[in-house]
Amino acid sequence: MATKMKNLRAGMLAGMAAEKSRADTLDRFARAEAAIAKHPHGLLQAKGADIPPTFSAENEERSGDWRVLKRIPLAQLHDNPLNARRIYDPAVVQERAASIATHGQKTPGLAAPDPSRPGHYILIDGHYRKRALAAAGKLEMECFVESDLSDLDFYRLSFLLNEQRSDQSALDNAIAWRQLLDEGKVAKEEDICELTGMSAGTVNKTLALLKLPESVLMVMRERPSAIGIATGYELTLYYKLAGEERTRELAMRIMNDGLSSREVEAIRKSAQEGKARKVKEISRQYKIRTSGGELLGTIKEWDSGRVVLDVQLADRDAREALLEALKARFGLDKSLL
Repeated sequence: MATKMKNLRAGMLAGMAAEKSRADTLDRFARAEAAIAKHPHGLLQAKGADIPPTFSAENEERSGDWRVLKRIPLAQLHDNPLNARRIYDPAVVQERAASIATHGQKTPGLAAPDPSRPGHYILIDGHYRKRALAAAGKLEMECFVESDLSDLDFYRLSFLLNEQRSDQSALDNAIAWRQLLDEGKVAKEEDICELTGMSAGTVNKTLALLKLPESVLMVMRERPSAIGIATGYELTLYYKLAGEERTRELAMRIMNDGLSSREVEAIRKSAQEGKARKVKEISRQYKIRTSGGELLGTIKEWDSGRVVLDVQLADRDAREALLEALKARFGLDKSLL
């Protein structure tokens, strides 16, 4: 199984490397077409495998060296429940739909048989393409079909491909990783580090994004790529200082004005300094008791110098004696009382 996964990853990365090697002046779809042109028999073909004279949806898998390419009805092609991407930009869907309407689907997706629904498939990679095909009025999607994948393989492959395209946002990662933890696919954050190759600090800061209020997350979902992990983490720190409304406003500024992580850090530090100047005073309380232990009242003092005496004396003589002592201490004249 490890060799199978290694070959699958290697094939997909080789296809991506070929696509990225094209001139930077080409747009995304032109690069994809150039990569496909160089690999007419599929980007997932194993290195060193013999290329058959023809390769179509009717071909069968042979000896595990290359994969079946099938046209799958969209109605029978279901989203990966552990897909690394969770947020889709409608503008990108329409952009790709227009390209597909003009040029057709140039890059196959990757799918696996759905174990719970015979004749149905789970899409591992190509969710934007699937949505674009539907928007373009297409009824089928061309996919390579892979079998014998575990639940974590479904996540690993989608994460790998999105990361290689630089399409993966911090918020996408946070949502997907939280699901892996909640569903017991991984036991702890360290397992996510091993799964993705990311540091413990990055994983922890990414998951912290989900502690932001829903109103802030809604702003981030509008364009998740605009807020990276460094900026997002600064938002989580700012929220603890400034509250929900101000954090939502700052998130909107990041989206609209393109604030950098350093600019957001400066805003957060300014808020932190302002709060430090308004630290709540600590008070201390002393209980006053009779010689027999009966509680008479309290004296409270604050760091600012404020002192409050609160006692109840039933004995009139004792009460008057206390008042006289206080008046003498502060130089008060009876006529002023």
